[in-house]
Amino acid sequence: MEEVEMDNILLKYMGNRFQPKIVDPRKGMFRGGPVVTISRECGCTAINIANRMAEKLTLKTGNRWTCLTKEILEHSAKELNLAPEKIEYVFNSPEKTAWDDIFAALSSKYYQSDRKIKKTISDVIRGFASRGNCIIIGRGGVVLSQNIQRSFHMKLHAPIAWRAAQLQEIYKLSTKEMVDYAMEIDKKREILRNYFNKEPLSNTVFDVIYNAKNLSEEMIADASIHLMELKGVLGKQMVMR
Repeated sequence: MEEVEMDNILLKYMGNRFQPKIVDPRKGMFRGGPVVTISRECGCTAINIANRMAEKLTLKTGNRWTCLTKEILEHSAKELNLAPEKIEYVFNSPEKTAWDDIFAALSSKYYQSDRKIKKTISDVIRGFASRGNCIIIGRGGVVLSQNIQRSFHMKLHAPIAWRAAQLQEIYKLSTKEMVDYAMEIDKKREILRNYFNKEPLSNTVFDVIYNAKNLSEEMIADASIHLMELKGVLGKQMVMR
């Protein structure tokens, strides 16, 4: 009798633990969402657009939408029992080699491998995406939520000169310094996305790509919500021809 009860407890635990990862065999997609991911080139601000969308989607759907950036780090760090700043470097550095892992492990008894950190981050992001009603900014979210049925993926880009000018307003450095900085950050973000994707990421994974130079934040937010409705992320899906 005790053995049967233990089996039931384990089944219940496993069901709850992995519930967001139930697969719909008809489409090979994971149930969950709705979720929005925003990828961006350095110098294209996403947080204001995300906040506008969250407010509008909360009113439209009656469910509270949240924007996720630093929260992903905080949840991942909690899972690893580390401070958030201890794992933030994985977003800002090239992938380590096996030898890098070995030397780091020897130098610190608190060492956590890049792979373990990235695996935890991916699990956290997939968990948020599966539960839905969230907007994930960067962090490889576009890759990690591709199999969520009700998902919408957008990207912000703009000419490098325009992006450098936006960065100059913040950092007060020269145009060349800002161009170099933007290109460096773009490369680091690409490395992370490619790591999660296992190969170079194509722009075809995005539902829409906006030119942030020519479109206001309000325009991008409203257009995205309209496209989400047409795609069926928020309700009935339009028949595509």
